[in-house]
Amino acid sequence: MSPIHIVFLIITGLAPLALCLASRRLKSDRFDRGVARTIAGLLLVTEGGQILFKVFVERMPLAATLPMHLCDWALVVTAAALWWQAPRCFEVSYFWGLAGTIQGLITPALDAAHPAWRHFAFFVVHSGIVVGVLFLVFAKRMRPVPASLPRVLLWSELYLAVALIVNALTGENYGFLAHPPSTPSLLDLFPQTPWLYVATINAVALAAFALLYLPWWIRGPATGKSLTRRDALLRVPD
Repeated sequence: MSPIHIVFLIITGLAPLALCLASRRLKSDRFDRGVARTIAGLLLVTEGGQILFKVFVERMPLAATLPMHLCDWALVVTAAALWWQAPRCFEVSYFWGLAGTIQGLITPALDAAHPAWRHFAFFVVHSGIVVGVLFLVFAKRMRPVPASLPRVLLWSELYLAVALIVNALTGENYGFLAHPPSTPSLLDLFPQTPWLYVATINAVALAAFALLYLPWWIRGPATGKSLTRRDALLRVPD
């Protein structure tokens, strides 16, 4: 585990706590909006910057620089959720960010031969997604609702289909759906028969989503009654 990895793990653990405590103490919508939009901007600038750097400085082929990893999609919906506090974006970022991005943060698919800026950008993106999601949950009191789970399942199946098609057309390994990354990860434990490997990834992801919704299912609806359209604001009860 590299020093930069350790630093960003610490940041990912402490930043949400510090920001949420500050939000509760200040009780300022302006502060909350500033934090949320700063994280959103940092995510988008870092993502755009690393794509441009790969294309124009490292001269990587376009097929290898597409924003087609799940964390790339999670970044976009997280940034939208942070900027607009959009409920539908939040629910996708909650499940994708906490089920997928955290795993990537713990076992980063980074080649030691990559330049330092690649490592830095990777951790900024992955840590930023997690920090942003947790800020929305604990500071802005946003939450998934019962309909969130089937919706995120549909979005996940769409991502799976698109990534498989892009991999077939480009020969790349987006979403690590063709094979596990070269660095150690949970995917190494999955069956390596292609169709069974993809099916296992899908099944594990769906199980992770269910576990992430479990605390909210136990807690029950915010009002104690069946949810209405107004409940789609996804606020966590005090």
